[in-house]
Amino acid sequence: MAEAILRLFVGQGIQVYSAGSAPTSVEPKALETLRQFKVDTTGLSAKSLADLPTHEFDYVISLCDRARHECQAEFQHSKFIAWDFPDPVSSSDPQAYARTVHELSERIRMFLLILRKGRKHKQLFNSPEDFFKIMADPLRLSMILMLAQHAQLCVCDFVESTGMSQPKVSRHLAQLRDFGLLIDRKQGRWVYYRLNESMPDWMRQVIDTTANHNPQLYPTPIHCSASTEHLETQHDS
Repeated sequence: MAEAILRLFVGQGIQVYSAGSAPTSVEPKALETLRQFKVDTTGLSAKSLADLPTHEFDYVISLCDRARHECQAEFQHSKFIAWDFPDPVSSSDPQAYARTVHELSERIRMFLLILRKGRKHKQLFNSPEDFFKIMADPLRLSMILMLAQHAQLCVCDFVESTGMSQPKVSRHLAQLRDFGLLIDRKQGRWVYYRLNESMPDWMRQVIDTTANHNPQLYPTPIHCSASTEHLETQHDS
């Protein structure tokens, strides 16, 4: 499913492959769901890692914890991103495949957006030390933890809650956006930020764990006059 969705989004010029450590056959429900979402399924098949035409990739994305353990060492020279998706095959939820297609689409869309926007900047996909380095600043850490507790916030929310000046807040938010940790969206005169859904899952787990165990590190509540309650749920493209 991820291969088909990524092919749809990238168009021509980028080679996309998928493979498994112990492939069997393509699940018919997966193909059916992709077609329902207008995703081309032509040529899709279950492939093993040995079937790949090359093992030299710019990015390798694992989609479950097992794949991460089995593949990370083999692709250590590629930028490796670990996403952990529940297997829809083992789910009793009739919407499991549709939910997987939707969530994959969102993460892949954000992943491509970051790549296209920030090729000249360091990205969160590069190394753990980059991630912890950018988290080390107290203001940046505070704003990241605030976003772990809120779907999205505008610049004025951060200014109101941190007591910092708008230029300083905007500068740090721009750094986090350029690094790939945040996604921004402009609505009217306000700029709204949210955590990048395409970050590796371990990074999101670090952020959530830190926020849950250290509420004193981020200010609450939010008292900005620009309400986020009526924001539409449009997606970046």
